[in-house]
Amino acid sequence: MIPFDRLAYRSSVREAFERANTELEQRGKPCEPGCVISLDRGYPLVCTPNFEGRAELATSIKKSEDGIVAVGDWIALHRPHGHEKAVIERVLPRLNEIARFKRIGRERQPCRQVLAANVDVVFICQSLTGDGVDEGLLVRQMVAVAGCKAAPVFVFTKSDMADNAAIEATRERIKRIAPDVPLFIVSINDEASVDELRGVFSPFTTGLLLGESGVGKSSLVNALLGEETLETGDVRASDDKGRHTTVARRMIPLPHGGLIIDAPGLRTLQILDMETSLRRAFADIAKASLGCRFRDCTHGDEPGCAVRGTVTPERLDAYRKLLSSGR
Repeated sequence: MIPFDRLAYRSSVREAFERANTELEQRGKPCEPGCVISLDRGYPLVCTPNFEGRAELATSIKKSEDGIVAVGDWIALHRPHGHEKAVIERVLPRLNEIARFKRIGRERQPCRQVLAANVDVVFICQSLTGDGVDEGLLVRQMVAVAGCKAAPVFVFTKSDMADNAAIEATRERIKRIAPDVPLFIVSINDEASVDELRGVFSPFTTGLLLGESGVGKSSLVNALLGEETLETGDVRASDDKGRHTTVARRMIPLPHGGLIIDAPGLRTLQILDMETSLRRAFADIAKASLGCRFRDCTHGDEPGCAVRGTVTPERLDAYRKLLSSGR
């Protein structure tokens, strides 16, 4: 069972639960606060201070194609006497949500899918092997994560299989693009590098791993845990890609504090709101642009631009590429 005191039961969530429980108690459905800790093809797995098990949605909760609950959701949980499963009576307001669009049905209609809720940090993982770090993809992921109101952290894995000079060159380029985003170079065979990554977690930090299959996310979780808890898979030598070994999103407690959400291989997140996401990810550019002569300045060769010269050329170039792609 996940120790409930490790789940960041923030005051706003607690107040929302108390309001919901007051109403539900009057209807004969007293609840306890809980959290959704795993989602697969079955019923959600939830935990409370005194319970861990499967739960079903109350009939009053409208179901959708996306699913009304996500890993990390705080809930009001009722455990009726003699009932096989607990019942999720309320999904409490989310502090944030990590979401994407997926296509469903025969006509492949886009549908918004929430991957996780109430996430503090998203670890954007790429492997240093194979073709190396995809800088364009990395920046898009950073912006998408910022748009979801979470803090991005870059994690480059398999450093023991890459050339040191190439690693340092990559680190330097990324730092010129995103100087404020923490960057970790990690090998599961180097305990010092894993321990450095552990330092990101406070007792109440919830993190999510983002990255395509084969980058070593499950191996990284095992290293953080200090034991082989998750199944890992081999990668193809031809392209360094792996098969999916994680088939469910699940929340895992770390022995040194904090929680990590492991999820099936996901190459990227779409940027759902380009303007807002860019403003959050490039706050320095957004602030400087207030001094530009023209409101629609692209910070290229326009006269009176207040941005050029305030950030590195690499950072400005990354921003302008995304700005143009969103127009």
